[in-house]
Amino acid sequence: MDGGVPNMCCLDFVRKVYEMVDDPSTDSIISWGFNGDSFIVWNSPECLRDLFPRLLGVKDFGTLTSYGFKKVALSGHLEYANDYFVRGKPELLEKIGQSFIDAREKRMKPLIDGLLSCKSYDERDLFMKEWNERKGREQRAKMDKALLKDADLLLLRIAREKERRANALASFMGIK
Repeated sequence: MDGGVPNMCCLDFVRKVYEMVDDPSTDSIISWGFNGDSFIVWNSPECLRDLFPRLLGVKDFGTLTSYGFKKVALSGHLEYANDYFVRGKPELLEKIGQSFIDAREKRMKPLIDGLLSCKSYDERDLFMKEWNERKGREQRAKMDKALLKDADLLLLRIAREKERRANALASFMGIK
């Protein structure tokens, strides 16, 4: 792709995320991760209520995944990372924008090809109905998978906390 207007919109969004994370005045809400290759949301409600709508024009963390940000699974914090989102290297942000465009084009190709192959409005309407139903099923399956993953992580945290408390109690009671 030639880096036209859509790419500039994507790049504008990731630059705003970078600036928000890099801004020391937001560090109590959101800041760079410990190694500078991720960011941590320290105050999720404030971030979603104040920063995201004002600085990014979004209301949830889901938009981040559209740009290739992934939750850091074993973080213990709400932490997101992307290979091209690195403290002190804003020049890498262009790669996030290009990846976003490439992924969107790949995702849309079957839809466009399907619509172009339709020979009538009725055929187009049927194709769109089937497309939307399939995409709905895929989205529900994706959400189910994410919920199961979150539940597994929560159970792991609970088990660790129980073990920590048992060890603290044993230590307090003088039991080895």
